[in-house]
Amino acid sequence: MSSELPRSEVLRSGSSGLTPKPLSPFLCPGSSQPVSRSIHLARLNAAWPDCDQCEWRHDTEGLAEKTVTTTDRIRDQRSTGIQRTEFGIRGQYINDLDRRTTSELARLFCYCLNDSLKPQDSSETVALPAGPSRLSQPIGLRASGPVEKTPPAMEVSLARLSPLVVGYDGRSSSPDIFVGVSAAAREFGLPIIDIGRCTAASLQEAARTQPDCCGAMFVTGAGSPVSWTGLDVLDAAGDPIPVVWKDFGVRLQHVSVESPDSSDGIGSAGNGVDDRLAELLHRMRSENRREEKRDTAFGSHLRLLLPPLEKRSGWMARLSRHSGTHQMLDFEDSYRQWLCRWYPERQTLRIQVRSDDVLVQQRVAWLAEHTELELIGRSVHDHTTLPACQITITIEEDDRTFTIENAFGEKIGGDRLAAMINVAIHSQASQVTAHTDQASGRFWLTDSGRHGSGRKDAIVATEHVRDALAVLGLMCRLMLAGRMTLQA
Repeated sequence: MSSELPRSEVLRSGSSGLTPKPLSPFLCPGSSQPVSRSIHLARLNAAWPDCDQCEWRHDTEGLAEKTVTTTDRIRDQRSTGIQRTEFGIRGQYINDLDRRTTSELARLFCYCLNDSLKPQDSSETVALPAGPSRLSQPIGLRASGPVEKTPPAMEVSLARLSPLVVGYDGRSSSPDIFVGVSAAAREFGLPIIDIGRCTAASLQEAARTQPDCCGAMFVTGAGSPVSWTGLDVLDAAGDPIPVVWKDFGVRLQHVSVESPDSSDGIGSAGNGVDDRLAELLHRMRSENRREEKRDTAFGSHLRLLLPPLEKRSGWMARLSRHSGTHQMLDFEDSYRQWLCRWYPERQTLRIQVRSDDVLVQQRVAWLAEHTELELIGRSVHDHTTLPACQITITIEEDDRTFTIENAFGEKIGGDRLAAMINVAIHSQASQVTAHTDQASGRFWLTDSGRHGSGRKDAIVATEHVRDALAVLGLMCRLMLAGRMTLQA
């Protein structure tokens, strides 16, 4: 019997004096053999689709910054599926959400919105006609066994239908989607109040001021890439509408993207990677990802899996045989006058407002002109430092979300800002209080003494104001009165 060892055993034992070469850690998804770093960078440079799910996709050292930005944008636009958000849905324009698909989902939201309202006159109610997908037999005569769940018939009052406020944001895809959404709401039977181009805050204010308004629909892609669009649905109080998706045949798929810092498979014995090399690569990768401010690349979301087109016919139920009315309303002037009431007439403060929304920038310029305030509008990407600037507010695409910085560039958190406002107005005869939610990051003002909206229902007797510019005006008043300061 020969006593010679195979070549692989000689290299592993080191008896030949050779140093074993560690295997490459770059193992592409679906592959059984790792690739070299040069191939890894080449595939990243070419925006290879499998790199979207690779744990090494952020190891881009050696690529130009412009190339990394381009591939990240391609990766974002390549994401497929309709995502469920807190207030509605998001998806790629045309690929996932076109006019037809969004109008069908808008009709579904109208169903749930109207179903959440209590009948105003129980003596004049009627059940919605069952769609083709519903069983026509009475409940007691239905066959036993599993049946497909469909929306139950709901009772609604036909004596008075509550209007729905609709609007859209400044994205290029929003006007096209808005046509389908407004038509679907009218076909469902709801009268709509069309305020046109607006923001989330002004839409919510319009819903508060319209008598007997049932809610609002906002065509927006806020919080998503530029090529995306979406639909937000709010009730009269500005809260999201609950939807039982399974009742409409819609399945929710939980999509989770593993955070890179939580991966513990690098340097395991199965990969055959040298421990020191794995530790070094893991540290480099973690540092690179801390520098990248792309929190949306990680975490999880819910994806909507819609039923086939033939099974969506049950969503076509209507409240009546007649379509709802379409009323145009120029609400921008009324909204700006409402904003003026939050601001002092004169002030010595210098305020910088950062926003990429053209409509928000126009409002800032209008406020500076009509209130003689020193409000300076800038883009979010304009990081020019302005001297003697006491407040810097950055307003997101959803103008209900914002961040506040003081004169030293220190960010003021939502909890701290709410505490400052509540302490400052505690000694005043004011019914306005500030609140924040750490889970959702929302900040809002509660005005329990506002009675000028003309509403009769007790649901919105207490106004919830989620508006960055309104919060800024209240801060200016308190700071000029000497009751509030943003200094540490």
